[in-house]
Amino acid sequence: MRNVLILAREEVVAALLGLMVELHGFQPKFVDRLESVDNAIRKTRPSAVLIDCDHPDCTDALIETIRQLDATPILFSPFRMQHEMRAAAARHSGVHASH
Repeated sequence: MRNVLILAREEVVAALLGLMVELHGFQPKFVDRLESVDNAIRKTRPSAVLIDCDHPDCTDALIETIRQLDATPILFSPFRMQHEMRAAAARHSGVHASH
């Protein structure tokens, strides 16, 4: 089963996304509080990373790390409008946005 790493600012949002990921046949993974996001990505080797675009670790460097490991970065936001998400994704070439 392929891993999907979830990086959300709020635990409730992360848990709900984890359920959605499971329902689609993937294995949700979460970043341990004592671990850096970069290490979590390297350790889990996910096929995709769901990233809250308002998370403090959502940076160009993180997205580049995700791409280097052949994973797909997918930006989301529980608070932003769809057009804002498209604009956020457009700033990062090849990044998907989900609303």
